[in-house]
Parts: sequence; C-alpha cells; structure tokens
Amino acid sequence: MAFTLPTFNLPCGIYTNYAVRVFRLPVMVNLSPGRRIHVGQGLYSNYLLLPKLTDIRDGYSTTGNDAVEVPAGSGRWYFVEDVDDVAKGFANEYRWAAISKLVGLGLPPAWPTPYP
Repeated sequence: MAFTLPTFNLPCGIYTNYAVRVFRLPVMVNLSPGRRIHVGQGLYSNYLLLPKLTDIRDGYSTTGNDAVEVPAGSGRWYFVEDVDDVAKGFANEYRWAAISKLVGLGLPPAWPTPYP
C-alpha cells in the first residue's frame, strides 16, 4: 500500500517571529502528536503537518522562529521549533513542523480554559 498524504482539515494562522507575531499566512493543517521519532533541540508537544512548500519558519530562518495559532482564532499558540520535509521529491511530499506550547510575551499566562 502506498503512503498517502495527511488530511489537512484544521485552519491555522502562521505568524512571523514568535515574539512580534505579525500575521503572514492562513493554511489548512493537521495537528497530531503522531508516532514520529525526532532527535532535536528539545521535547515537542505536537507536530504540525502542512502542505508541501508551506512558508513556515524555525530558528534557522533570518526572521526567527514563527508562532502558529491552531486552530486559527482559538488562542492556542505554539512556538515553531523545527521544520523539514517528508517524502521530498515524491508525489506524497508534505512539510512538518515540531511545535511547543507558547505562553507569555504579551499572550495570556495560559491557554484558554477549557481548551477550545
């Protein structure tokens, strides 16, 4: 059985620079803890799966790490830790981002309760 693309069923807002949060892009995504193995800089709370070539940026970007609000308008903010591609060059290519909860920096001290 061939590997299929994830279903992108959740609206997401991507914001340039997590500290400033300038809205840049609306995109449909898949938010999933999944069963992915990743060795990186830290522990991530979730993975964001996005259509291929989506402009989402981690700390290796000149603009710094992005922030995302998933679902869009919910108050659930995440910090983008790492970004890479899956199945690069194949028909089933998509992009993933490792993300962690983001609070502070002008945001409320906690996520909305109950979680939307």
